[in-house]
Amino acid sequence: MQSLYRLRSGLTILPSHQQEIDQLLSKLVQQLPARFVLLTDVTGQLISARGEQNKIDLVALGSLVAGDLAASQEISRLIGEHNDYQLVLREGATSNTFICESGSYLAMMVQVSNEVPMGWARMMIQDTAQKLTTILDKKPEKAETVPAEMEKVLQEENLTDLFDSELDSLWS
Repeated sequence: MQSLYRLRSGLTILPSHQQEIDQLLSKLVQQLPARFVLLTDVTGQLISARGEQNKIDLVALGSLVAGDLAASQEISRLIGEHNDYQLVLREGATSNTFICESGSYLAMMVQVSNEVPMGWARMMIQDTAQKLTTILDKKPEKAETVPAEMEKVLQEENLTDLFDSELDSLWS
């Protein structure tokens, strides 16, 4: 049995959520087609990766993606142009990299060949970002809910995570 996946951002991903997320990202890789997809929470904690990983340090990349998105969000707020599901584009010699927010908790990076039309990529990526939000908004199945006693134990066992989160918030 899979267990709950608690993220530093406060988001809890249930096994049914994780399964749907993995299926959705695999579908994006195939339909777009994407070379690589990385999904993190807003603190940079890795949730899922699909496609060509080629010895990429996923932990470091996840942190950088989350930081890049946070900086872009703040820039857009300062100039009065922020909107939901913001998308940042990095054009490269052989590929384009999109970084997209998915609700308040997730950041997604998608790398596609520069032969993939940008409009198509943008549409598919934003659609996937919205579907990710919908997945996480779903109520858990009864078998996945956590009894109140277990919730207290989980909270006590996560003191280290809570401490780390508070330290992170001091620096942000």
